[in-house]
Amino acid sequence: MSSGERSVAHRARLLASGQDADVFLRPDGLLVKHNRDGRDLDPEAELMRYLRKRGIPVPRVYGVEDHDLVMEYVPGPRMSAELDRRPWRAAALGRELADLHHRLDDVPAPDFLPGAAHGALLHLDLHPGNVVLGPDGPVVIDWACAARGDRRVDLALSWLAMAVGKLRPVRRAARSWLIKSFLAGVDDAVRQAMPAAAEIRLARHDRDPDEVRAVEELVARCRRP
Repeated sequence: MSSGERSVAHRARLLASGQDADVFLRPDGLLVKHNRDGRDLDPEAELMRYLRKRGIPVPRVYGVEDHDLVMEYVPGPRMSAELDRRPWRAAALGRELADLHHRLDDVPAPDFLPGAAHGALLHLDLHPGNVVLGPDGPVVIDWACAARGDRRVDLALSWLAMAVGKLRPVRRAARSWLIKSFLAGVDDAVRQAMPAAAEIRLARHDRDPDEVRAVEELVARCRRP
């Protein structure tokens, strides 16, 4: 067993599991992100420190130990959970997500990020599941995909994430209000970036045929005059 695996075994509670990482709450109250593929988390830690200094709401980073990212635990529901529990807040949550994007507009992308040399800062996975509604306001988590590029692509990826996820019928109306409110708060040029965003999303992981079809339909709608 590696040192990283031993540290995982001693953590108190698994909070979440994603495609590539697990998140644990340690007995000391700190949050630990463990990448199952062993990817170096130092760049993500460096970016979060950079963003926090510039006023972007991200968890405070305490360091990288045994290739695990140790950070502040922000109590509160994910925006996606809040939408599920209180669907009448959909429009307000859409505005909050648009506002978070506007805050990113004002932060220069650091040179150490991959991507276009003079590109803007992109989260590339900023959706309701990656926003924690903390005591002091929304906090953006999971910066693993961040890069430099066209801000419109970042917006389009957020739109895609909200639009193509499977939902129970009773929640579809809430999703519609969420997306309408989000789009009302961002540049309409986001539609031009949808093909590029779709390519990024479909290339990340294996997607089921229903999602691929939903992505293609949204791209087609965005191309219509």
